[in-house]
Amino acid sequence: MPEPVLHPAGSLSAEQLNQDSSLPITLRQINSLPDHAKRRIYRILLPTNLLAQYGIDPITWKGPDGGQHIRIKGEQETGRVDVSVRKSADSPDEILILELADNAYDGIELNLILINDPDSPRFRVDQDENGRPTLFGTARRNLAEEERAMKAGLAPAQARSSLRASRQVLEHLETFLAALGQRAYFLEPLTYASAWLFERRGFAYVRGHKLMDDIHEQFQPGGKLYQALDGSTPFRQQDQWRTVRGRAWAIQDGILEMLETHWDGLRMVKQIGRDAGVDTFPGSVY
Repeated sequence: MPEPVLHPAGSLSAEQLNQDSSLPITLRQINSLPDHAKRRIYRILLPTNLLAQYGIDPITWKGPDGGQHIRIKGEQETGRVDVSVRKSADSPDEILILELADNAYDGIELNLILINDPDSPRFRVDQDENGRPTLFGTARRNLAEEERAMKAGLAPAQARSSLRASRQVLEHLETFLAALGQRAYFLEPLTYASAWLFERRGFAYVRGHKLMDDIHEQFQPGGKLYQALDGSTPFRQQDQWRTVRGRAWAIQDGILEMLETHWDGLRMVKQIGRDAGVDTFPGSVY
């Protein structure tokens, strides 16, 4: 394990920018800048054609209604930035959410990425029957809404359909990180479907590659997970082993108990400008 890096305190200066351009700049340093300077830098994160799709000006961040549709929170003395984009000021859900943070080893964590189609039907998988947050199904579940979402073609943790813009958003993120001199970023995939997607976006596993291989092996005919697709719940139908979404819903339903494990502790890394070529579900169908 590399030694933790002590990030320099204080504002990002012209002198620091004039140093070796390969030295990384941290989010904490960017957040030390005045608001307008931060805004200029964080603009790089946002794909302009995605904003244009909803009439959002890429410079002012205002929409057709004249309101601010983009919110960036990067407080002083913190190494974290939260970005959210809404179709309108009163939209119940964001089009895009990005949450980034410095880590202790001079790298960047992608804590959250959500890309929603705001015009698609919404499923209340983020709240249980009593209105309590489900935390993406990790704390509690809304089984009726999950079943509706599954039948509509969504994956676990999705309240709406995706805009299918993850490649575009991640390419902008890599451009932003390259400008900062960062060489890699890390994340923890929330679901089996998201891990599969990040594989296709060039990520490798820091932890969890063996689990993904075991899952694929045990979903083959005759395997423990295949045999557990017994129709006992709507999320364990016999043919679900064939698709990424089918496997993901079975895993959301706790099927990994058959392997005496659960979905937790996976960690992935993406090196800037490199595709790791990982594929734990060869020939997969989403």
